[in-house]
Amino acid sequence: MAQDYILTIDFGTSGIKCILFTPTGKSVVKRFTPIHYLDSEGLSGIGKEFDAMDAWTTIAKMIRDCLREAKISPSAVKAMATTSQRHGAVFLGEKGKIIYSGPNLDARGVFVQDLVMKELETSCPPTGCWPPLLYSLCRLIWFKRLRPDLYTQIQHVLSINDWIVYQLTGVAMTDPSQASNTQFLDIQRSEWSQEILEMAEVTAELLPPIHNPGSQVGNITNEASQVTRLSTKTVVGVGGADTQCALLGSAIIEPGEVCVVAGNTAPIQLITDTPIIDEECKLWTGRYLLPDRWVLEANTGKTGEVLRWFVENIVQPLSPSPKNPQEAYTRVEQLATQSKIGSTDVMALLGPQVMDASDMMTVRPSLFLFPPPASPIVTPITMNDLARALFENICFAVRTNLELIQVRAEVTFDHCTVAGGLTQSQLWQQMLADVTGLEIYRGTEVEASSLGAAICAATAAGFYDSLLDSSKRMVKLLPSFKPKSENQRKYETYFFRWQTLYKQSANL
Repeated sequence: MAQDYILTIDFGTSGIKCILFTPTGKSVVKRFTPIHYLDSEGLSGIGKEFDAMDAWTTIAKMIRDCLREAKISPSAVKAMATTSQRHGAVFLGEKGKIIYSGPNLDARGVFVQDLVMKELETSCPPTGCWPPLLYSLCRLIWFKRLRPDLYTQIQHVLSINDWIVYQLTGVAMTDPSQASNTQFLDIQRSEWSQEILEMAEVTAELLPPIHNPGSQVGNITNEASQVTRLSTKTVVGVGGADTQCALLGSAIIEPGEVCVVAGNTAPIQLITDTPIIDEECKLWTGRYLLPDRWVLEANTGKTGEVLRWFVENIVQPLSPSPKNPQEAYTRVEQLATQSKIGSTDVMALLGPQVMDASDMMTVRPSLFLFPPPASPIVTPITMNDLARALFENICFAVRTNLELIQVRAEVTFDHCTVAGGLTQSQLWQQMLADVTGLEIYRGTEVEASSLGAAICAATAAGFYDSLLDSSKRMVKLLPSFKPKSENQRKYETYFFRWQTLYKQSANL
């Protein structure tokens, strides 16, 4: 019997991933292409965009390459689904004309944020997210006030992965998890908020219908089939936001379960059965992929990105040239392994932060600190210590953010699941268990966001009865990492020292 396949597209912050899966959740072929962002005209350093049509050409080629490498016919791909970075957006005009395509790095909303904040002073709870500058709401108002010539042409406001679905099917739609990242959604009812629409003087027709993840959008159009080589019989299912897809792809499905998606950034999401709104607007609240499920989120910000900086700018120049990027990351883990707990008293504050969405303007310095008795002159401080300090820095930040969620949600954890690129590091996972005192679970598939999209596609195609059923059948777990009591005791001193340094760093 011929093998069936599922195809996924994940448009992340660093690039685009195209992965071919079997209905059992096994990845067969993977493709990755970096994304290059452009400075917006007149907004250098603040406004960011990407060439959407160039991205579509890239996606089509990646799909063709996956089919070719797997040596399968287009008809073998029974279903596909998409996922993408949150806070990215594509505004379309008539007949799908690109008016604007911006990533999560686009901060043009800062120019109109004050206006919106005054109006939203009592409206943060219905939307569950803050600050306004990150979301489509502020970007639309920016166009309305500063580029009215373009604003009047906008007909659809989509997330990036919803735009990919539009390119594949011609259908404009979204799902609750991505709708949560527009600041137009009333997350309690999972409907577009009339209050926000009226405040922004935005017509509801600009916002697409909201469909449930795992449902069918439609089939590949003849035009999309010609450029992708996919069959017009391929079912396109509703996916969702990359972080929520990563949770689904890690078997995080029940209220009370928490997951750290440790990639370029490290969002930490707790699943809840009622929306928990942080009235101080420090944490984010959004919809999950499953019905009657929400997420409460703390986000460390830059995480894996810091390790990449360390590898590319310090490790690689001082080491023999690696055969591939992964070899370089393996090298930095090997360095860290050779340093003891506490990194010879070296402390790092580079990248990861404690979530406070109400204060996104405080910029802390990035530094390595050698508090007494550590000293590069008196005590031999090596590259090994710097590498380990970066790993410990990530773990300390994750623990602090987990504790924020525990306090706000009034829950306790005995375990935590991790997903994302950092799950390739056994050192980091054991260290996280030791620092947090939690048992650490992880799945076999590193690309958990793509697997989550595959679960949505498998459900849409009818391979399984529901997202819940699909997740249970397609996600495989590896042995967990359990905290070592001796290491836990040692880390307590260093953790509280890190917390003290973090608080003081805002004044440096």
